[in-house]
Order: sequence, then structure tokens, then C-alpha cells
Amino acid sequence: MFMILSPNLYILTASDLFLEATGTRRDTIAGSYIFDAFPGNPDLEGADGVKNILSSLRKVIATGKQHAMPVQRYDVPDRSIPGTFIVRYWEPLHVPVFDDTGSLSYIIQSVKNVTGEIMSRAEAKQSRADREESLRELDLVNRRLSAAHDTLQVMNLSLESEVAKRTLELEQSERKYRNLIEHSPVAMQVFRGEDMTFEIVNDSMLRFLGKDRDIIGKTLFQGVPEIIGQPVVDVLYGVYRTGKPLELHGEKVILERNGISETGYYDVIYRALYDDGEVTGVLGIAIDVTPQILAQQAILESEERFRNMAEGSDIFISLTDEHGALEYLNASWADMTGWARDNLKQLSWDEFVHPDDRKAVTAKFLHGLENKQEFTNEFRLQNKENEYRWLRIKGIPRFDSTQSFNGFIFSGIDVTEEKQRLLEIEYINKALIFSNEQLSDANLKLLESEENLKTAFDAGGLGSCSLDLKTGRAEMSPTYRHLYGLPQQGDISWGMLLDSVEPEFLNEVNLVLENAINHGAPVDSTYAIRNLSTGERRWMRVVGKVYQGADGVNERIYAVVMDVTSQKEDEIRKNDFIAMVSHELKTPLTSISGYVQLLDLKTRQGSSYDGKPVLDKIQTQLKKMTTMINGFLSISRLESGKIQLARKKFDIADITSRLVEEYHTLVSTHSFVFNHCTATLVHADEDKIEHVINNLLSNAVKYSPSGTSIEINCTLKGDLVVLSVKDNGMGIHAHDVPRLFERYYRVQSLQTSTIAGFGIGLYLCAEIIHRHSGKIWVESELDQGSTFYFSLPIANGE
Repeated sequence: MFMILSPNLYILTASDLFLEATGTRRDTIAGSYIFDAFPGNPDLEGADGVKNILSSLRKVIATGKQHAMPVQRYDVPDRSIPGTFIVRYWEPLHVPVFDDTGSLSYIIQSVKNVTGEIMSRAEAKQSRADREESLRELDLVNRRLSAAHDTLQVMNLSLESEVAKRTLELEQSERKYRNLIEHSPVAMQVFRGEDMTFEIVNDSMLRFLGKDRDIIGKTLFQGVPEIIGQPVVDVLYGVYRTGKPLELHGEKVILERNGISETGYYDVIYRALYDDGEVTGVLGIAIDVTPQILAQQAILESEERFRNMAEGSDIFISLTDEHGALEYLNASWADMTGWARDNLKQLSWDEFVHPDDRKAVTAKFLHGLENKQEFTNEFRLQNKENEYRWLRIKGIPRFDSTQSFNGFIFSGIDVTEEKQRLLEIEYINKALIFSNEQLSDANLKLLESEENLKTAFDAGGLGSCSLDLKTGRAEMSPTYRHLYGLPQQGDISWGMLLDSVEPEFLNEVNLVLENAINHGAPVDSTYAIRNLSTGERRWMRVVGKVYQGADGVNERIYAVVMDVTSQKEDEIRKNDFIAMVSHELKTPLTSISGYVQLLDLKTRQGSSYDGKPVLDKIQTQLKKMTTMINGFLSISRLESGKIQLARKKFDIADITSRLVEEYHTLVSTHSFVFNHCTATLVHADEDKIEHVINNLLSNAVKYSPSGTSIEINCTLKGDLVVLSVKDNGMGIHAHDVPRLFERYYRVQSLQTSTIAGFGIGLYLCAEIIHRHSGKIWVESELDQGSTFYFSLPIANGE
């Protein structure tokens, strides 16, 4: 039973058992101040329940620690009779709950209703007192009977004149004996004869039997026929026949009261009654101990229910005594560990803890035992297959009704898979952090606060989302909404999100969600969307996990979304590049194979022929393949960091002039104009700078029509030399310019589709120039030609 309070002690909600025990409804107390909803009983003198509970709550608010209270009497209003109260005794426990910032979020007041136990103890105490008083009275009766008997014997020896006096005294003694029985608050009766005839039955016994005085003079079976066959009958006759007194404790007796059969439990005392040394009857005393027996049964049933619940639970449940020794393990523990449950106190459970965790686990356990405080441990434990599993164990101290410490009750779960998932998510997060250097500082602060996490997400272009699986309602960060083109304000449903998913990915996205809902599978899906605002096609990767509610049902997905369009397009380009390379390498190989077959055929025929043209063509194809392979090797060396720069001083104008002369000789389709500059010494790798100039000239030839001119300029700007290659070709679209120097990137157009290339030439040029601390760029307009520039530092005078 529990009730949840706000920090200012207003009721937020309460459990069904609490509402049932207090006779209230959730809607009538929710939002009320605790002592308005449950005022103290004004008729109870010295009532201090309100003061004590308020003091405990203030202590929890002030210290931030839980507080267990001793048993309190705190009556609850009787809703059926306004203005009256029902007696209640409670064992309250106040536990604070904090949010992620450490602020008090709410207080849980859990209570145990011990009214029955307290009142049963009071009734039992009164019953024992009544029984002791009855026995004292009975002893007094016996002593008086004995005295009367002695007096009678003396009177028998006295004169006949004393007979009348003796008889009168005897009658008076018997009346006292009868009065003592009939007015006793304890149920008493006297049976006479073999047929057990009711001779004396006091009012307490009549109420106990549910009968009236008509049974006096009747036999036992006539007066109380429902007792036939019950064990108490044999006990009664046993006392009559043997004369031996007998006491039964907690005897079960079934009686009929007002036409209704009722079962009760009684302490029964039987004493034989003698006349001249022979048993002539039986004195019976019955004390109702039904409340005490029922209370004991309730305790046993409660313990049995706990054991049954624990044995059928998948949760690891165990008990220790006040010294920390194991008393009980449920079946889940035994199945996982293989531990025998018949001698738990001798089990050294800490020997099965992972060596790296053992010291910390033992220290926390001993600290909790010493301070009798709740604690949680997370560690690795060896199972029966000798494998280590991650467990999360929570220990809660056990106290009896007198607040004596009885040990701990432990509950735990296997969190190995959760740990693995957390490690996977941590790996993904690290990969994202290392993929963007600009986010490194922000990501280091992710552990500090929720606000820093939001800042890092925004800086990295990451969006976050929480999807309620019951309602389909999604809570999204502004970045998430922006990536999908969703409204920045208002509720977002799962259907609205699906509207942005490209049709070919709908089934895949729905399947991922279905697996998450039904099986709790983690979410990791990459798919294309169409931005609902801009209509732009983008690639998204969503990574998340499923969280369960208290009932074990998957109820919410938390996910992170990132725009992976550039990575996806790079992957697509790389795949296209591999396909293109395969095709381009296959072409010269096919030509070489054909030429070799031709040479082989001519040789076999023995015919006279000139093989040099064929060999020249083979050589041309081999050079083409060598050029392609060298380009791929250059990329590999660049990306592995193995490329070395053989720096020396040289005149960049000289190698440019030499390359222009070669192109004049080899290329007849274009004219070349080189505008020289002076003092153009640079400290660089001559072969690699020559490769850059050659690539720019080659591209100018490929991407400009025949008959046009290509202009090469060399200029000085401060301590930099700037070389440019200008063509009059097709030009470059503005949206392609920023990505022109990316690896494998090629401009896609009808004009470029017939021009061979792999998208690595400009990438290599850019890498070479950057490694020389230079800069490379392009200026271009569609159908107006392009000018490619690069700059290098001028060599110093050393």
C-alpha cells in the first residue's frame, strides 16, 4: 500500500490497496493536502499521528533520506458515517525520489496496515488475563469445595443436631459454587453423568454455544447436536472416563449460531468433578482465541504466498538474516547458479562474484548490513555454466513490528543483454563523436547534464525522439522535426512520420517498429525520406531501444536520428566507382587479350607480318591500366598516411611550361596559352605538383569542345604563387561545385555521361595541395567554362 506526495505534501496518487484500506477514492483525494484528505481524529485523546507523520516527512525533505516510523495509531474517517473515524494502526515508511538533477521529485509513503495484529495482540493479552483470572477463580472454587468437603466430614462425626446446620452450609457452598460459575466472564459449563447432561451453563458459555438456557438438563448431543463427530467430544469423554485433566490450545470447533454454522478456535480446559472419590461430571472452560489463531494463519499464509510468488517469479529473490547469512533463494536463483538450497547459511556466495567486482560488492553489502539501509549492487556473477552474467540486485532491510532488524530481502534481474546493448550504443556514440571533430568538446560534456546533451545533439545535427507505443504519440526534438520537415509545434503521431518515408522503405520501417513493439528488439534502421517541407530526398539512420513499463510490457521507444545522406551517397558513389573500375579495367584487358590472340594466331600460321603496331597498341592499353592503377594506389597511400613528400626547390613555371609543350605536341584538338610569372620557386614534391598540373590540363581537354583554347596563368600574390587552368567548356552547376573535390564524386549530366573518369583525379589533387599547405578551388558557370586554381607558398631564401 502506498501513496505518492509532492514535495509540498499534496497527494498525487495512491495504490488500490491503500484506497481500499482507507475507504477512499483516488479522484476525491488526488490534489488534496495530505492532512486535509486524512485529518486527525479529534476524539482521540493524546493523538499525535499528524505531528509524527508531518515530522517524518519534513525530515525526509530536509535530509533527502528515507525514514521508517514505528507503529502509529492514525484513525481514518468513516466515509459511510460522516464525522466518525475507524481505528487504524500503521507502519509508515517515507522514501524520497529525485530527478536527474538531484532535486526532490516526490515522496512515496508506503504503509503496512497492522491494525489486526495490534488489536489481536491486545485481545490475546486480555484473553490471557481473563483465562488466568478464571483459573484463579476455579482454583478458589476447588479450594472452597475441598474446605466444604472437609467440613462435611467433620459434620458427619458431629452430633445429629448439627446435621441441619451442616446441610445448610453445604447448600450455601453449592450456591456459591454455582454463582461463581454462572457469573464468571469466562465461558464455563458442568456436565453430569455418562450421557454428559448439561447441569450448569453460564451466560458466557451460552453465548459461546449460541444457545439459550433450554439446553440445561439436556444431554450434550441433544443440546449441541452439531458437535457430534468433532474431536472435542472424544477429549471430553476421555476426561470423564480417566479423571485426568486436559487442556487444548487453539482447538477448532464448529458451532451453530442463529442457524449459521461458524468455525472458531478455542483454548479448552476440562477438569473431572468427583463425588465420594468417583468422577461424576466434567467442568468445561472455553476461551475464544479465534482472532489470535486467524492472525497466526494469516502470517503463515502471507509467508506461503510470498514463497509461492517468489518460486514462480523470473526475478531473483533471496532473504538473509540479520548477520548477512542466506536464509532463502527462489527457483530462479537456483536455476541460474546451480546452488543447492538445503544448506544456504554455509554458502560463500561472494566466491562466485567476478574477481574485479568482488571487493566493491562486498563493501557495499557490509555497509548496507551495518547501517540497515537499502542499497543496489551491479556486478558479474558466475552461473552454473561457469559464465559470468551481469546482475542488478536491490537489497531492502526487513523489520518486524517492533522495528527490530531481521535482515534483507533481495530482488534482482539479469542485465547482461542490457549491458551489451548499452555497450553497443556507447560504441555508436563514440563512432559519431569521432566522425565529427567539431563535436568533440560538446560530446565530452554529454555526461554532465541533460542540457549539454541537447546542445551536443543540436551541434551534431542529431535529433531525438520518444515514441509512446500505446498511444502512437511521438515527442521529438526540434532537430528531428526539421530533418523530416514536420511542424515545429504541436503533437506528432507515428502516421505523420510515415508520411515522409519513401514508399519503397515503408514495409521495412513498419517491420522494425513491429519487432520493437512485440519483441523489444533494438532499433537500427537506415532509410530514405522525402522532407515534408522542402521535398528534398534525404537518408536517415535511426538508432534506439525499447523500454518496458512496470508491468513488463514494451511501452516506449527512445531513438536518435542522424542525417547520413552524405555517407549514403558516398557509399553509392563508391559502389558505382567499383563497378566502373571493373568495367574500365576490363576494357583494356579485353583489348590486350584480343591483340595477344592475334599475335598467337599469326605465329601459329607462320605468316610474315609486322607485329609492331599490335605491340604498340598493347603498350598503349598497358599504360592506360598502369595510369588507373597508380591513381588507385595513390588514394590508398594518401588514406593510409604512407605517402611521402620528396620536397626540393624547383621553379613551378618551368614544369608548367614543359607540360604545356607536351600537350602542344600530343593534343591537336586544343590550343594552349601559358602566361608566365617570375620568382616562382617553391619547396615541394616536384613529381606530385606535376601530377596536379597534368590532371588539371587533362580535365580541361576532356571537358571542353575541340577547337577551343586553354589558358594557363601563373601569378604572385604576396608570399603565394597561384596557378590557374581556364577552359571554355561546359562549366559546372553551382550545386556540384562544393563537392567537386570529394572522393569518387562525379558531376552527373548528359554531357559527362560519355566521358570516362572515376572521380579520384581532383580528390588526389586536393590532397596533394593540402599536404603542401596550399589551397585549391574552382570558379565556374554552366556553359561558360571553368577555371581551376591552386596556390602554394613561395620557397624562402635559404
